[in-house]
Parts: sequence; structure tokens; C-alpha cells
Amino acid sequence: MDWWLEATQWPAMVVTVLATWLVGSRSIARRRAGFWVFMASNVLWIAWGWHGDAYALIVLQLALIVMNLRGMREARKAGQAASHRAFNAARDSTGNAGAGPLSLSGADMRQLRGDRRQPPGSAGPDR
Repeated sequence: MDWWLEATQWPAMVVTVLATWLVGSRSIARRRAGFWVFMASNVLWIAWGWHGDAYALIVLQLALIVMNLRGMREARKAGQAASHRAFNAARDSTGNAGAGPLSLSGADMRQLRGDRRQPPGSAGPDR
């Protein structure tokens, strides 16, 4: 079993690289998968560190687990806040549901005062 634990560093390295690639994705699903793959890599590194008496590595991996959990919590809070803002943007000033957050119908558009005025001549040709 000693050889198996010694060889754990290579799968741990591959899993860490895969997790980093997933977390850098634009896809929410891939980023979430990257979180769990990172957790698996942390466990692998802890197993290898325990076998090799690398206690600083174990402490580092535990700290990374805590930071990953914190990052996931903060991302969840940010997502909830964004959905809350989108919901509130869909409501009009009376509190009734509006046409929807992405509606661009004429009834939902407000006219801004002075929006049809021409820019002053001193603004230049690029304005």
C-alpha cells in the first residue's frame, strides 16, 4: 500500500489542473463541477501529505478547502442578490409585476427629459 500512497501525487496533480481548468470556464455548471473537483484534489493532496509527513501541505489543503467553501458561499450570495435585483427591476413603482425584466415595449420605456436634444456644437463631430 505504500507505493499506492506514494503515487497519489500524480493523480492529485492531474485533478488539480483539471479543477483549475473547470473553474476558469464561462459555464456555471463547469465552475460548480470545478469546485467539487478541487475538493477531490484537496483530499488527494491530504492523503499524500499524510503519507509523506508533509504537515504544511496538509494545513495548506485544509486552508484551501475553507477558502473554496467561502468562495462558494459568496458566489451563492451574489447570485441570490442578482436575481433579487432582477426581480425588483421587473416591478413598477406601484409594486405590481411589470412586463418582465427584459421587456422593451413602448409602454415600459420611460422618456428621459431632453433625450432628443442635439449635442452642443462644441461637442465635436465624434459626439
